[in-house]
Amino acid sequence: MSVIENGPGRVGFLGRVVRDRRVSPLAAGLGAVALFASLIAEWQVTRIDATELRESNVGNRPFESSIGDLGGWGAGYLAGLFVLVVAVALLLFGPAPGRAYARLAALGSGGVLLAVVVAAFNTLDRTSFVLRQVELASFNDDQFSISVGRGPWCAGVGVLLILLAAYLAPLAAATSPAAVEEQVVEDDPLDLTVTPAAPVYRGEMGSGTPVV
Repeated sequence: MSVIENGPGRVGFLGRVVRDRRVSPLAAGLGAVALFASLIAEWQVTRIDATELRESNVGNRPFESSIGDLGGWGAGYLAGLFVLVVAVALLLFGPAPGRAYARLAALGSGGVLLAVVVAAFNTLDRTSFVLRQVELASFNDDQFSISVGRGPWCAGVGVLLILLAAYLAPLAAATSPAAVEEQVVEDDPLDLTVTPAAPVYRGEMGSGTPVV
């Protein structure tokens, strides 16, 4: 029986950090906080000239758009978020036989969700979710402005952290005490075959007393 073991000097500082069992849950926890912040933060801020709103005060008045105001973009983000959360929960706390499939689901859904967030940046930067396109036609460029809020940034950081946690999960599990025991390589078992044998006799020939 032989044991596979790496020497302590063969793994650098970065390798030890990557294989630390605490890194993956920590990244998942920070990602969860960032994703929750994306749900309550504004995703877009539209500032409109107060004179166009028939108000006496001057300057721009800000209007914030939350995730619920984004229509299809918001619905797609929430749907992908639900799938990602379930996959990561199964990866970190689910049964061991299914964690490989949960990791694939987390990486796949996280990649799609990150693409949705990146694509939403382009829309949030040029299309207002407060004013309809017909209403925007009556404004000049200097009478309103559109800016991206904190929500997309929190969403992007959160998804990246979740993807990092999903990627590092099997590396951290490989260095756990239970996994080290599983790395014991058993030699080929002995091929034992039981066959009938003739009894052994002691004493003089023909005594007929068998000794087993």
